[in-house]
Amino acid sequence: MKHKADFAVSKSTQACLLDEAVPLPAAVIKATALANNIRWMQTFANAAGVGLAPHGKTSMTPAIFQQQLAAGAWGLTVATPYQALIAAQAGAKRIILANQLVGKANMAVVAGLLQQGVQLFVCVDNSNNARQLSAYFSEFNVQLPCLVELGTLTGRCGLRDIDSSLQLADTIHQLDGLALAGVEFYEGIAQDEASVRQWIQQAGRLCHQLQQRYLIGQTAILTGAGSVWYDVVAAELQSLNTNNSIEVVLRPGCYITHDHQLYARAQQQVQQRSTLAQQVPGDLQPALEVAAYVQSLPEPGLAVLGLGKRDIAFDAGMPKVLRIYRAGQALSLDLTGCESKKIMDQHTFWHYPPELVLQIGDIAILGSSHPCLTFDKWRSIWLVDDHYRLLEAMDTCF
Repeated sequence: MKHKADFAVSKSTQACLLDEAVPLPAAVIKATALANNIRWMQTFANAAGVGLAPHGKTSMTPAIFQQQLAAGAWGLTVATPYQALIAAQAGAKRIILANQLVGKANMAVVAGLLQQGVQLFVCVDNSNNARQLSAYFSEFNVQLPCLVELGTLTGRCGLRDIDSSLQLADTIHQLDGLALAGVEFYEGIAQDEASVRQWIQQAGRLCHQLQQRYLIGQTAILTGAGSVWYDVVAAELQSLNTNNSIEVVLRPGCYITHDHQLYARAQQQVQQRSTLAQQVPGDLQPALEVAAYVQSLPEPGLAVLGLGKRDIAFDAGMPKVLRIYRAGQALSLDLTGCESKKIMDQHTFWHYPPELVLQIGDIAILGSSHPCLTFDKWRSIWLVDDHYRLLEAMDTCF
């Protein structure tokens, strides 16, 4: 079940989540943290001299897309043609479909966007797929911009070496319905920095060889970077871009709301290794939270919270209780040693020291790890101020 915020906010009364103005559970985004994160990552990209095409699959929230574009994003990244349609409707003029385009109905969506003047780039890693795409788009008298995807052994999509990538590029170059635009990769599945740097350098060599063979225009797009290694990708690719013939585009997505576990640890590592990140004022801040009631206190030291797998991410770490409120006020509680140990469809089993005194109806504010799988559980998410006053219900488009 996906949740829809149907409550009409009255600014005159300053409706507040902590005053039980909306049904719980409810997902909220802190407006100040959201604005901070958009500003921080755009500032980093600008300082690095690279384009930023945030991955829209994280939030699929047009209101957030518009804020990212207004802040200076190069464009948006998506994973599916449907997501590309939503990104275009939100105002994106440049879109990277960081995936293969397969199937006529999907091709039709992309063709429609190209005909509307949207610059849309798709990944290709197979010559048969390239021929299918060319045959389809040739009928519309449109050339589809393509990025050769470079992968790695045991990785996800993408060709596994430069030679096969060059062969595919030769094929694309000969097809009337396609236009070779550059190289795409995703380094996020790599386990260590050395492997990431090696992968990036290989992508850079491939891009240069495509240019040397005149298989690509004077300016090539070279794009990669999730939310873990974006600093390394920016530094490595810019070091390869000695003659400014490459347009480097980063594609992190989860920075938009950050989190309290997985990406909090990743950002700490970015700050430790990147001088540039250290020079950008401030840092990313957790923005996405879910509020839920203490539903049941069935035994000492166990609180059953009124949210579960249908409400909050649990794939990369269990939800973490950040604060507890009663009658609109934060309780002064030491949450050291507290832990969510089990999660079901609608319930979370939260264990706490028996000396903490809880009551049914207390409101727990929880943070999650990996925001993508919290966003996609909600049809709308509340934008709130730092005091949980309701500002806007932002619709998602999953």
